[in-house]
Amino acid sequence: MKAVATLGPEGFRTEIRIDPDLGHAVVADEPEDKGGGNAGPTAFGLLASALAACTVATIRSYANLKGIKLARIVAEVDAWRRTPSEQNEAGPNAKMAVLHKKITIEGELSDEQRQRMLQIAEKCPVNRTLLEGADIVHA
Repeated sequence: MKAVATLGPEGFRTEIRIDPDLGHAVVADEPEDKGGGNAGPTAFGLLASALAACTVATIRSYANLKGIKLARIVAEVDAWRRTPSEQNEAGPNAKMAVLHKKITIEGELSDEQRQRMLQIAEKCPVNRTLLEGADIVHA
C-alpha cells in the first residue's frame, strides 16, 4: 500500500494518490478558517475515515464468512486531539488523540452474533495499527 501526497506552492489543498497503479485519488485540505480552501477532509479526518471504513469492511467480511445477512453497517468515528489542559485532566498515561467509535449493525442478529461482530470489528487492521503503533521509517 502506497500513498503519495503532493502539495502545491500555496494553500493546503493536497492531491493524494493511493496505490498509484490502481488510479485511486483523493483530495485533502484544511478548513477556510485555517487557511485552506475546504476542498476535502483534513488529514485527521482521513484518519477517522480510514478507521470507519476498515471497521465496516471487517464486519462485512466476518458476516459473509458466517453467512449472516446484514442490512447495513455504520461506523461513526469522531476524532480529535486533546488540548494541553485536557491532556493534563486525562492523566499521565492518556494519549493526545481521541477516537470515539460508534458501530451500528442492522439485520436480524442474535445478541450473541452482534456482540461477536463488535469484537471482530476491533481486529480491523487500522484499529490494530492505531492501538499497537507503527514504525515510521524515513527514506
